[in-house]
Amino acid sequence: MFKMRKNLWVWGGLVPAFIVIFDQLSKAWALKKFGVPHNICALNPYPNLKIELSPVFDLALVCNRGVSFGMFSEHAEIGRVVLTVFAVVMSVFLLVWLNREKGKLTSLALGLIIGGAIGNAIDRALYGAVTDFLSFADIHFIWVFNIADSAITCGVIGLIIAMFLQDRAEKRAKKNTANSP
Repeated sequence: MFKMRKNLWVWGGLVPAFIVIFDQLSKAWALKKFGVPHNICALNPYPNLKIELSPVFDLALVCNRGVSFGMFSEHAEIGRVVLTVFAVVMSVFLLVWLNREKGKLTSLALGLIIGGAIGNAIDRALYGAVTDFLSFADIHFIWVFNIADSAITCGVIGLIIAMFLQDRAEKRAKKNTANSP
């Protein structure tokens, strides 16, 4: 029988909802700054628009029809469906993992990944491509990204840190057990 974790609504509901809302609002804001419609990626998959904001940071509109860093973008129509379904399936898998998780850092990390996956899946399902617009190309960071991408990246980093901390705690506990009389 499926038993729901006490604070699942926080980590599996509020965190992802915040990420999705912030992601979608930031994409709408960026598109408004560029003066283009939200379906620009369907109309023109290579819009080549840029707004310089500082010596370090710019807005640069990129329609990402593929996965990370635009990989597999040559199969846009098939990818649209497959990647949207994959994001939904992965979100459900992560939600099940989250329901079993006890650690707060891992729970936060999973919530960030779920929110990021859903944010990008919304773009892909509605517009055929993910809207990327945050650019640090002036400091030689060539990838353009969005809030959902950032949430996924922070979530993965959080999972790595949580696994490292858990491993250390298990080793410490094992050592203490071995040293006790």
